[in-house]
Amino acid sequence: MRLFLVVKRLLSILITLSVLGVGLILSFTLFVVGQHEFDQQVSQQVTNVHKQVRDRFRVFDELIANDERELHKRARRALLRLSEVLDHENFNPADWDPQRLQALSEEHQVDAIYVVDRTTKVVATNFIPDLGFELGSISDSFNTYINQLYGTGRIEVDRINVSSQTGILQVYAYYAPLNSDYIIEVSYDVKKYLTRSHSSRYVDFMFGDFFTELTKTNPMLEKVDIYLVNNYAAFPFLEDTPAIETEGLPDIPSKGVITVKAKNNILHHYSRANLNRSNLHSAEYLAIRSTFNLSPIYHLMHKFLGISLVVILIVLGIAFFLISFLFDKWIIKRIFRIIAALERSADGDYSDHIVSGRRDELGLIADHINSMNRRISQRDTELKEVRLHLEHRVEERTADLQQQIEARKQAEKKLITLASTDPLTQVLNRRAFNQQATKEIERAHRYNHPLSLILLDIDHFKKVNDSFGHKYGDQVLVDIAQLIHPCLRTPDSLCRHGGEEFIVLLPETDLEQATQLAERLREAIERYHLDAEAKNFTITASFGVSSWERQESDIQPSIHRADEGMYKAKQLGRNRVIVFNHSIKTAGAAEEI
Repeated sequence: MRLFLVVKRLLSILITLSVLGVGLILSFTLFVVGQHEFDQQVSQQVTNVHKQVRDRFRVFDELIANDERELHKRARRALLRLSEVLDHENFNPADWDPQRLQALSEEHQVDAIYVVDRTTKVVATNFIPDLGFELGSISDSFNTYINQLYGTGRIEVDRINVSSQTGILQVYAYYAPLNSDYIIEVSYDVKKYLTRSHSSRYVDFMFGDFFTELTKTNPMLEKVDIYLVNNYAAFPFLEDTPAIETEGLPDIPSKGVITVKAKNNILHHYSRANLNRSNLHSAEYLAIRSTFNLSPIYHLMHKFLGISLVVILIVLGIAFFLISFLFDKWIIKRIFRIIAALERSADGDYSDHIVSGRRDELGLIADHINSMNRRISQRDTELKEVRLHLEHRVEERTADLQQQIEARKQAEKKLITLASTDPLTQVLNRRAFNQQATKEIERAHRYNHPLSLILLDIDHFKKVNDSFGHKYGDQVLVDIAQLIHPCLRTPDSLCRHGGEEFIVLLPETDLEQATQLAERLREAIERYHLDAEAKNFTITASFGVSSWERQESDIQPSIHRADEGMYKAKQLGRNRVIVFNHSIKTAGAAEEI
């Protein structure tokens, strides 16, 4: 019964999770779709706002065209009259102080007069904030424009612009006397001029409400700004909005809108705009910035999504209780009955018969379980008999296999011994020696340890075989191997290299230590006497010693050098040790090593 409750609880949890999952999926889908549609609407509104601002700016440009043309005429007349004064007074820019320029500006009805030298620097003016200002630093294009004006005798009037020092909207006009290194500049405060010719309300509307009234028709649009951008900053064109440093201005594309996210769901959108009639000389471009506050819309959308989620959960909750009731009645109880029957079958009781009142899938499962229990009961008896027979056969087979395994182990040990040792002397053969040498070279490489070897050849061995027979020759080889073994360490390796030659591999042994061991082996062999046919026969051996070098990948070069040392010992009279170390050193019975 406890298992039944666990299964029922698990099924209830599964249904609950399914209902919650459906609710979350529906809510998430609704949120994603709503967010997408909202972003699309915002993007469309941003595009429309910037298009309307550009359209209004073109209308604005046309509305002030007459006033701007009148300003241009006034500026040209003022510059022409100033040029006459300059010619009459034999003008020198250094002689005119701000008071003199102020008097001239009042006389000719201009707001400010500037004298600009060849470096584009304002060297004299009655507008003190601009004194010392370099016009060429406003922008690269304006610097080129000014430098091309010097000495031409031309008068040029720029479009409505903004002072890089004060941010005041101005119209600037320039006169470059013929063959001179200076420019005379005059300026008009645009808003002051328009206020005199129209009204302050007209000026406030043209430079404010005409553009900003878009915020009244769009609840998300907080503000619209237009900036004149040069190397110094982005200066506001419409109203008293703070200027933006060039570092704080994004890289606005020539087409399209770029979005900059601020905090609290505030988004700034930037695009470019152009004047209709001509280009600006003293500004890079016009920038439009629209500021959207999405917080109220997000709040409303989240509130709507919250209500939608609650409604969805209520509907799904009702559906959950209905499904749980029907599921418990038609499925859970019948499943519990089938589980109970299966548990009894698992315990070995196959007598249970499940009664199912419905002809559906669970009823079909119950019939199959009843049939399965009958067949299992019949086969259980047969399996018990077969199992007893198999257990007896397995015991017999296990004993045979154990004997075969032991015999195979002994054979493998014997094969390994035969494959790696010399059958006569029972030391390593050449193949096993090469394998051991490869391992020791890898270890010497890894730990930067020395590795040396000794090659020895029994002197006049053929004479032993010729004089006493191969039986005594074989005995000499066995005895020599037995003489060498006690002198070696555990990691050292002794190999019969062929015929009467032996090799000793000495890990972690330098050339000097190997030479000392070779000398001890030579003395031990020299003390050995072969007792053959009542005659004592003295045995000696010639030794070659070498060491492995780190640049060598195998042991063969070391064996070759030791072989050369051994042959050198033969040539020098046998029974001696020769060390091969790129310069031959000898050692013998009568020499000290």
